[in-house]
Amino acid sequence: MIERKKTVDNIYSTFDSPSNFKNIFKQTRKSKLIGLTATRKDTDPFKDILEVFFSEFKNRIAVKVILNQIGFDVKNNIEADYFIEDLGLIFEFDGPPHYSNPFKIVADERKKKLVENLTKNGKKADVKIVRIPYYFQLTKDVAKFLFNDLIKHYSKDLKNLSSNGYYSDEKFYSSISKTYFNLFSGKGASDENEVLSCGLHRSKEVPSTFCESGIEKLLKDFKFFRSINEDEKISVPKSVEHQYMWSLKYFLDDVKTYDNQKDNEKLILPTWHQEFMDRYEENINNKNDSLLNCIFLRDYNSVIKTKKN
Repeated sequence: MIERKKTVDNIYSTFDSPSNFKNIFKQTRKSKLIGLTATRKDTDPFKDILEVFFSEFKNRIAVKVILNQIGFDVKNNIEADYFIEDLGLIFEFDGPPHYSNPFKIVADERKKKLVENLTKNGKKADVKIVRIPYYFQLTKDVAKFLFNDLIKHYSKDLKNLSSNGYYSDEKFYSSISKTYFNLFSGKGASDENEVLSCGLHRSKEVPSTFCESGIEKLLKDFKFFRSINEDEKISVPKSVEHQYMWSLKYFLDDVKTYDNQKDNEKLILPTWHQEFMDRYEENINNKNDSLLNCIFLRDYNSVIKTKKN
């Protein structure tokens, strides 16, 4: 197989970079995998996803709205990334600064408390925040967690939410076809193996750049656990952590900056944080292929398997 190109820092670039793709797969890349975050002003993949899962509220999804400008009694200029007021749901993207900037983390905690105590026209307004970490992708596990499990959990406090959730396989496949596009054909994804895995692919905002509070926040993400009732419990899918750690492994495999591998590890991993490193080693030493069913842009096999005859 033809070797991928390296950056000036001696790091292999991803298989989907145009030059790599053409040299290795002998055809021009037909699309770019952009994931949940928009790369152009005229696209908003996550809004498209919300419109599918909450189709009956598709015309009531507010984007980048300031809460005190729509009648909420709050002095701070709190902005909601996506707000379905009828349901009391705010969807917030947590980009890299939410893990690397300790003061941003403090601001997030303050924002959460303010939202939990919102009032409108002097009356209590029940609103919940659904966080979307920047390493999330719309795998089937994540879709079920966001639009089924969390909805059921929040329906105990938000009376307009369906206690049955809003997830269905039909909605999942409709969403991925609008969000992810096959690298070889350019067509909308029709299978989970055409969806980006959770984790980091091109981003240089790796966990070695996180502050201590950010690492703890990340680990807390992986450990999220709540009870819906006595018989039903929810937690972040194991696949999220497993895919995240394996995306780092593939990234680290591509780093040839230093002759000493320990020095390369420091570029990607927070080697000083024992709990994180324990979780990393546990995932890498116990690979579960059934949890790695999506595309890793630094893994040849996961890319080539999406080429359809």
